[in-house]
Parts: sequence; structure tokens; C-alpha cells
Amino acid sequence: MDDQQQADLHSHRRDISQHWSYSSERYAGGDNLLTAIERGWTIDLRVVLRRQWFAGMRCIEIYHFTIRRADVVADMAVLGNPYVTRFLASQPYELVEAEAAAV
Repeated sequence: MDDQQQADLHSHRRDISQHWSYSSERYAGGDNLLTAIERGWTIDLRVVLRRQWFAGMRCIEIYHFTIRRADVVADMAVLGNPYVTRFLASQPYELVEAEAAAV
């Protein structure tokens, strides 16, 4: 992500950082993803989308981002919402359905 893209992204967000720990939290929000970027984590270009269906009628989307910093690599499972959708549309990520990729 270049400096202009980061500036555009941050101009639309609140001035709040949210802590998330890959060792203790199963899911993250879009705000956790942005906080990770601000704190020096990098994101792999490949993002895996997994849809979880409940009773065959209700679906939630979970985006799996591989994040890296120094020698630490983690899977950040971000719950889908309109903000995350806009974030992905504004970045050069390759979105892969979970059926086509191992999560």
C-alpha cells in the first residue's frame, strides 16, 4: 500500500486504534486491520473469503488476511462489513473464495 492509498484510507476513519491479538482472538474487525497496518504489519496480496452459512439462510463473510511483521506471520480473520468491502475494492488484493484455496 503506497502513502497516498494510506492517506485516502485513513481520511475516512475515526481516530481510534483497536488492539487485536492473533493468539487470543478468533475474529477481528476492519478497525483492527487498519490498526495493524498503522503498527507496521504488512498484508499479503492474497485474501481468502470464507462464507459461513447458518441454517442455509443467513450468511456472514470472513476475510482471511495473512499479516506479517518481523518474523511473525498470522492469519487475521476479519468479519465482513461495508467498510471492509470498500477497503478491499480500493486495494490491489487478489480475493480468492475459500473453496478455491485452503484457509
